[in-house]
Amino acid sequence: MTADRRLTVFACVVIVQVACGDMVRNLIGWAGWGVTIGLVIAWSLVELWLRRRDVPYPGRPALLFVAMAFVSAFWAGSWWSTLMGAALTLGIAAAALVIATLSLRRLVAVLHWSLQGLLIGSLVFEIVAALWIGPIRPVWHGDVAGSEVYWWTPAEIFTGGRISGLTGNANLTGMLGVMALIIAVARAMSQQDRRLWPLFVVVPLASVVLSQSATVVIILAGCIVAAILILIRFRVSREAYYRTFWSSISAMGGAVIVGAVLWQDLAEMLGKSPDLTGRLEFWRIVLVRWLYSPIVGDGWMGYWMPWVEPYGHLLTQGHAVYLQAHNVWLDVALQLGIVGLIIFVAMQITSIRNAVSRIRYSEDHPALRAVPLLLLIALVVQGFTESRPLTELGALLLFMFAAGLPQRGERTLPIRVQKQTAEQ
Repeated sequence: MTADRRLTVFACVVIVQVACGDMVRNLIGWAGWGVTIGLVIAWSLVELWLRRRDVPYPGRPALLFVAMAFVSAFWAGSWWSTLMGAALTLGIAAAALVIATLSLRRLVAVLHWSLQGLLIGSLVFEIVAALWIGPIRPVWHGDVAGSEVYWWTPAEIFTGGRISGLTGNANLTGMLGVMALIIAVARAMSQQDRRLWPLFVVVPLASVVLSQSATVVIILAGCIVAAILILIRFRVSREAYYRTFWSSISAMGGAVIVGAVLWQDLAEMLGKSPDLTGRLEFWRIVLVRWLYSPIVGDGWMGYWMPWVEPYGHLLTQGHAVYLQAHNVWLDVALQLGIVGLIIFVAMQITSIRNAVSRIRYSEDHPALRAVPLLLLIALVVQGFTESRPLTELGALLLFMFAAGLPQRGERTLPIRVQKQTAEQ
């Protein structure tokens, strides 16, 4: 196997592993998942060493974030659990640096095929479960009282229920659908997948609709607004663009204010609970816990580890125990304090800056150039109600796009001018 082909295989394995961690755990249990994670981290470190001349600079915020994750073991309640979580974060960062050596076009292709495969597999999985098997539980959870909250899938695709997909989580499946839709549209606009692009658009759309996730709908709306603004930037003068940009920001700000004032009625209309499915109470509990160590936090874990007090029972709802704060910034503040939160925000800003510079200076097709920024926007919006951008696929993309320095050079021509030049 050539080095390039091995890199492609590595990228696919890592993306599937971090996008569907729950699938692996549901199939082979937590111990088996731990073994697979260990193997992937070892492979990542080997590839990082073999490609050390090609990997980009990880960025100072990313280096500081990983360093603080390890250092927080000194004041953590369970130092070995913190080192375990930090090692997992280091492995994701190493994998991200290796995958960042791919060209943008190839990276988008790897993400495309990986996500489309997971979504198609999810729809097939749900159909088979509904028609022939029925509700499926993970191998690690027995048939006990309240165990239905941990079902891999309730098999309700044909009865109006939400699909969980291979990820075992409706919100995650919907989020993968949004990411896959962004990439599918970008590839269609860049004249790839000429015959199959309708399929690659319909599959993620179906996943978003069937997930019935209000969070995912908001994420998709935010990405659509961002995509329109990016398209406008390529077609109008800078002055006209900034007028459009600030008008759009003002309109969205007004919509948020109106939505907050009329939230009770809006929630009823959407069939959602006004407390965001218990998240408001979760955030209150997390804020109270954060006040015990507001500067440097309780120590890094990434995933909350249920054997570390008090995380095994900090957030509960019925029979379910939640091992995340359901807000990425609250989670970082809880684990690494204000210091860690500042570093994390700096890493997000670095990633967005790199993505914007790619739009300005890259020679790839404009639709492909927009993919990193749109994926980052999706992660930022997801972070308001989920902590997943701290772990797995969200963390991989964040470390990947934070790597390297902003591109420089001559700005590429706007799309409109490119077309005129081609016609001449």
